[in-house]
Amino acid sequence: MRTQSPRRRLAGILFTLPSMLFVGAVMAYPLLYLGYMALHTYRPLTSSEIEPAGLSNITALFTDSTVTNSLRVTLQFTVASVVIEVVVGTACAILLANVMLNLKGRFGRLFSRVVASAFIVPFAVPAIAGAYAWRMMLDAQFGPVNELLGTSTPWLVEHPLVSIIVIDAWKMMPFVLFVMLAAVMSIEPSQYEAAALDGAGSVRILFRITLPSILPVMLITGAFRAVDAFTKVFDTVFATTGGGPGDDTRVLPLVIWRTAFTHLDFGTASAQALLALVISLGFGGALLIVQRRNR
Repeated sequence: MRTQSPRRRLAGILFTLPSMLFVGAVMAYPLLYLGYMALHTYRPLTSSEIEPAGLSNITALFTDSTVTNSLRVTLQFTVASVVIEVVVGTACAILLANVMLNLKGRFGRLFSRVVASAFIVPFAVPAIAGAYAWRMMLDAQFGPVNELLGTSTPWLVEHPLVSIIVIDAWKMMPFVLFVMLAAVMSIEPSQYEAAALDGAGSVRILFRITLPSILPVMLITGAFRAVDAFTKVFDTVFATTGGGPGDDTRVLPLVIWRTAFTHLDFGTASAQALLALVISLGFGGALLIVQRRNR
């Protein structure tokens, strides 16, 4: 393996240093200000002064039932949504790869492209638009889901958490699908040829070659989606259930938004956002550990 000379390494650092400093400064200021506000009390409705609060905002998080319940709901949502996306996305990627590899000729290539394009539609739809569309589809009286099932179930009332999990999985599954499709298509064809010569069936090939080969990509994709799902679930919940009924879908990003912009308690909201940041860093650290082990 070729190694870079110290001069080339130094030149690379010097060329990237200005952009790194700029990006670091842009990221550092909001984080530092977030930490500053988490240690202070600022309620514009009662006082225009920012008063020191010490660690009271942070310690109050561990006794606040709203925060602890929102953490439980958000973690349940994250785990369920990511598992569905990875399992269904991987299965669809394997099936789509078989279709793309087995179809020959101009018609086959055109058909595979049409099928692949159809999968990308949910991911291309804006999150708010998709959430409102699902809200209409799950309507108890006029929704096509109940019409198809022959029921009149108010899904967003009786099964709110399951509903937002399905909506998020529908929205983000295409992302997982195309990542896993690239992983499947990168497997050496010689492995499948050798397995076919040994008389291995399709099920054995799947569990002996395909899944072990793409497992590292599955883990990294799942960890990445966990970080994303934990911090970006706000729009789907806001547009469908609004956090209800009760506290059933009151996720942490929604709690932070309401604390800041409904109750105008920016100190407490900053402490809650800091907690979400720490948990996201935990997911990110797990992602880095998975990457290092895969290497």
